[in-house]
Amino acid sequence: MIYPLRVFSIALAFGIGLLAAAAKSADVTIAQISDTHLGEVHSPRAAEHLRRAVTLINARHPDAVILSGDIGETPEEREHVKTILKALTAPVYFVPGNHDVGDTNSLARYRKQFGPDYYVFHVGYVEVLALDSQLLGNYQEFDSSSVLPLPPGIKAENEKMLDWLAAQPKPATGDVVIAVQHIPLFRDADFPDAKPYWTVNPPYARREADLLRKLGVKDLLAGHWHIGRVFEHEGMTVHVAPATSWLPLAGQLGFAMHTITPDGGVRTEFVPLPE
Repeated sequence: MIYPLRVFSIALAFGIGLLAAAAKSADVTIAQISDTHLGEVHSPRAAEHLRRAVTLINARHPDAVILSGDIGETPEEREHVKTILKALTAPVYFVPGNHDVGDTNSLARYRKQFGPDYYVFHVGYVEVLALDSQLLGNYQEFDSSSVLPLPPGIKAENEKMLDWLAAQPKPATGDVVIAVQHIPLFRDADFPDAKPYWTVNPPYARREADLLRKLGVKDLLAGHWHIGRVFEHEGMTVHVAPATSWLPLAGQLGFAMHTITPDGGVRTEFVPLPE
């Protein structure tokens, strides 16, 4: 004889299993905002543009939102960004950009305001490695034609982050792992400027790429260029989100919507902001 309580337990377990299977088969959507640049002289309407992006993102109901760096020019402007993003209905995750972190002092301020500058978070079956690309190069001189040494104190932080990345366990079976940082690892063939400013600097780019591949990362989300680009380099696809602030390299203001399937596919749509 099967008692009613046991019948209920079996039914409950079966229902939970069905829900888990359904969640695993559904696509995950992540909205990516980048280069909000509040307080930057070239983007006097940055706050207005960001509010427009928030409205458009809420209408699309993503599972999460990432802001991939260059948040604001001062701690006060970065706090203003946080206030605007409170209107989002999905959880928000931050990584710093080179306008947010450039030396140990600004790194300490960022950590006090936002928490860790590199960490792991999950969105359904998607594991996201959020990284601080400013620990992987010196981006303080835009016009430099040669790779600059890391600022004082950043070398030690660089080693800590790369050691942390090397120690990350491989994702659970069935999980998809991606990474996000402000500065792209690589440059695509059509990018118009070869300065070191635009990508993660050697030798750190190679080490980071090797560590990401060991963890199964095939897709990297980035910003920094202010233009939407998707390109493949050495087996990794880089998805560069457009800016919401201003357009130094032409293009169109907007944000990126990433759809991630259970088999690891990542499809990116660039959503323009209204004029």
